[in-house]
Amino acid sequence: MENQVERVLVIKADWVHSLQSARGFIADIHPDFFRELPSRAFFIDRPAAEADPSYRQVIPYVLVRRNGKYLTVTRHNTQGEVRLHNKMSFGIGGHINPIDKDEREGFFLDAAMKRELSEELDTDNPPGWGDLTPLGLICDDTVEVSRVHLGIVFRWDVEEPINIREKDKMHGNYMSPEEIGAVHERLENWSKLVYDGLIQPSIVD
Repeated sequence: MENQVERVLVIKADWVHSLQSARGFIADIHPDFFRELPSRAFFIDRPAAEADPSYRQVIPYVLVRRNGKYLTVTRHNTQGEVRLHNKMSFGIGGHINPIDKDEREGFFLDAAMKRELSEELDTDNPPGWGDLTPLGLICDDTVEVSRVHLGIVFRWDVEEPINIREKDKMHGNYMSPEEIGAVHERLENWSKLVYDGLIQPSIVD
C-alpha cells in the first residue's frame, strides 16, 4: 500500500494579510481572526502547501514556562525537520492534521495542541486550545519556510518541570530570558521573532 500524503490545515494567505498588515511576531491580533478562522481553514496535501505561498499552514506554537524560565529544546540530526537540526527553540508545535478533528469550540486546534504536546513532552495531561490564551501570531516573510506557515503563540505555565519525551530527537532545559538572549543566534527563526517581540520587552515579567 502506498504511503498516504500528509494533509495539513491551511488558510489563504491573502485573508490573513488583509487582517494583519504587520510581519514578524504580532501581539495585536485582529478580532476577526479567531472569529473567522474555523470557516476559513481547510486541508490540502502538505507538499502543495509547502510549495505555494498563497497558503499558510496553521501551527500552534506553545511556550512552556516554569518559574520564569522557558523550556528550550535543541533538535538533533535524528529529528525529521532538517532545517531545525542543531537549532534551539522554545516553542513546541506542529502541523494540524485531519486526525485532530474535534467538534468542541476551537475545532482542530484543541486536539492538535494536545496531540503535539503529548508527542514531544513527557506529559499525559497537556492543555488544549481552550486552556490557554493566545499571545500573538507569527506571520513572517523573511525566511522561505515561514512564508507558507502561520504560528499561533500560547504560553503554558507549569508548576513542575515537564521534560522532553523524544530524547532521541532533541534535548531540553529550562532557560531564563537572559540565558536565551545570550544564545540568540542559535535560535530558529520563529523563536527569534517571539523572543524579540514578546519575551525581551517583558524581561522583568
